[in-house]
Amino acid sequence: MGKLTRHIRQSLPTKISLMMFFVAVLIFVLINGVFVVMSRRHLHAFAMKNASESLNTVVAQAERYLRSVETVTDLTAQMVEENFSPGSLLAYSRRIVEKNGFVSGCSISAQPDMFPEYGRHYSAYTVQKRDTVITVVEDVYEYFDYEWYKKAAISRQAVWVDPFVDDNAGSLSADHVIASYSRPLYDKKNRLLGVISADISLPEFSKALSSIKPYHDSYLILLGHDGRYYVHLDTTKIVNKTIFDPIGGRYQPDKLALGYEMTAGHTGRMHADIEGVSCLICYQPVPGTDWSAALISQEHDIMHKYMRLNVSILIIFFIGLLILYVICRRAVVKVFAPMKLLEEQARRIADGDYSAVITRGNENSVVGSLQNSFADMQETLSHYIQDLNRAIEESAKRNEELQKANSALEEAIHRQEEFVANMTHQIRTPLNLIMGFSQLIRETGEGMSAEEKQNLIQVIDYRTMILSRMSLMLYDSSDQGYRDEMVSFNYENVSCNEVARECIGYVNRYFPGVSVKFETALDDSFTIISDHLYVMRSIREILYNSAKYSDGKNISLRVTANKNTVRYIFEDTGPGIPPEYQKHIFTPFYKFDLLSEGLGVGLPITRRHVILLGGSLELDSEYRQGCRFIMVFPLEAPLYK
Repeated sequence: MGKLTRHIRQSLPTKISLMMFFVAVLIFVLINGVFVVMSRRHLHAFAMKNASESLNTVVAQAERYLRSVETVTDLTAQMVEENFSPGSLLAYSRRIVEKNGFVSGCSISAQPDMFPEYGRHYSAYTVQKRDTVITVVEDVYEYFDYEWYKKAAISRQAVWVDPFVDDNAGSLSADHVIASYSRPLYDKKNRLLGVISADISLPEFSKALSSIKPYHDSYLILLGHDGRYYVHLDTTKIVNKTIFDPIGGRYQPDKLALGYEMTAGHTGRMHADIEGVSCLICYQPVPGTDWSAALISQEHDIMHKYMRLNVSILIIFFIGLLILYVICRRAVVKVFAPMKLLEEQARRIADGDYSAVITRGNENSVVGSLQNSFADMQETLSHYIQDLNRAIEESAKRNEELQKANSALEEAIHRQEEFVANMTHQIRTPLNLIMGFSQLIRETGEGMSAEEKQNLIQVIDYRTMILSRMSLMLYDSSDQGYRDEMVSFNYENVSCNEVARECIGYVNRYFPGVSVKFETALDDSFTIISDHLYVMRSIREILYNSAKYSDGKNISLRVTANKNTVRYIFEDTGPGIPPEYQKHIFTPFYKFDLLSEGLGVGLPITRRHVILLGGSLELDSEYRQGCRFIMVFPLEAPLYK
């Protein structure tokens, strides 16, 4: 020990090496401490952001799940209202469950004594049990008093009913907790017929949502308005427990605070102690319901990799200290040796000349060693700069793609908002007219002349046609409508002239003041092999638009044919379609006049019908007096062959 002390006192290189070493250690420790604190904060911020994004994904998935159930229930409810009979209730109930994977059960229940031949009660119920779909007419029980029926009937609007265990007195029940979307049914006189209720399996709903989590031990909870668990890692708590219940006889303040925030419908983040575990929590309400979702990530799960990183840093720290001392020692031993050449070469790198090649030295000395070290460093740095430039270029490219994607998303959201507002207006207007005229007939019907009644009936008939047309278009524009169309073609011999006259008759019925000039180069016996329904709907849609949007004075339909195809040429006079909007007319939900009637799906759906039948539909952009559409059908559809 004494010899070592004397060596340190007598050796200037050793003293300088130790001084440099201790200074370097101090700086290294300070930097490492700042790095640890800053990285921990950054990791917390990143974890919160990651959890928030995951929660947004969960909520979007839940909303899509619920909206899918609402959409299929609302569309089916319209068909049930038009054909309300015992047999149809069973068929529609089964159809909802079979055709929609999100729906685990469906009941369509009639008002008391709606079907006297079956007694006071009549309820058709279908449930999915494993791989089997079961449909029954339920045994007699007072379903009128159950929340899923009573809430919709009293409020007279579609509602989500809080989850419950299906243990009613009927002959068939689900074997799990369900949540129901209930919608009242009315006849044309606005009398309550009954309630249609679509069920979702809460365990399946929970499974679909819980699969989305940012960390291994993260889990999701979903609360009702009263704090009951609808989704939880512990399935025994679902519906049976609330977030406000004590654990072991003691209340947990952080848990209560989270419960109050969620049941109040707030959105936010918080650190909390949940059952003795420190957690980061993000929470927000589920749109369209009074439910609220929270994603809980445990602190130790988030910091797991960080702690492993700290261990690695400590190992690197001690190895680095050892290497640092060796470098300091060797650097100081020959610190006063000539280093002019090395200084010049180092200055070239300092001036930014990373591509300049530093020659390697053959001298077996500190200068030669440092020169070779600088040569290796320059080579590595040059590669690094090249990689960095490539990374910057790639990042710029991805940023540009992200900006385009964001712009497309904003445009899609804007188009969706416009479509919803337009659809609401388009449906409400004919409904208000129909209801108003119906009330007028009821109140003053006996004092009205036959001509006045006929005029009112024509208006109601026209508005009813508009509603039916919009409903059909909405269904056709859905994924289910497209799939049904793909498998429902019924190919047969279609008379080209007869189907044209049939469509002209349709226009004359709803537009009595409009005359359509019909010309044909074909015999009435001339036919093509196609689907009569979709050919008729395609021709009828173009004639309807001509009658609706042209001046109504010069509408014509010409039919010609060649060796392989039949052409329908539609012409009208009037304002036409401005050139700048012509490229968008076949884009779904696009309208260049937002105040005009329609949903913006007529032409896109018509073109889809024609294409699926093997034909084509184009707008003649050279025609200037109004609009000219050319519709072509093959003599034999490819699908028929």
